[in-house]
Amino acid sequence: MSAQAPTGGTADTTGTGDTTPGEADVSYGELAEFYRLIDTVLARCRDFQSALASVEDSLMELRATRRPGPPPVVLGGFARQAAWADFSAAFRALNGAVTLARAEGYRAAVDDGGLTLTELARVAGRSRQQVTRLVNRGRDSYTAGQHPAPGR
Repeated sequence: MSAQAPTGGTADTTGTGDTTPGEADVSYGELAEFYRLIDTVLARCRDFQSALASVEDSLMELRATRRPGPPPVVLGGFARQAAWADFSAAFRALNGAVTLARAEGYRAAVDDGGLTLTELARVAGRSRQQVTRLVNRGRDSYTAGQHPAPGR
């Protein structure tokens, strides 16, 4: 779900279809960027699900192969190792995308929403130090424009 909105103006942040005076202004560019982060997480979820399916297939094959009792050397194999490597890489990519999206959400809550780090830590159920690190990471990636594209 990508945001396609005209440039300029403010976005409806209440879900009612209205923008009201005094509501926090969220530019369409910022909203589109946030949607792009969410799309990236969704793409990483699909990659992870695909890698997980490969690992499950590999494990089922390994289980079926092991039942007759071949020697352990035969149990490895390049395809199985590649499936595990893909699974690990997909898991790291998913974790990174979720962390970046969370960092941007935390940054927006503090910088745009006016929450203090202490308030956000309490609401999020995390330590203030963790929240500070995520807010700083969100600020760094936001100012550097390092948000990844959904297809990568």
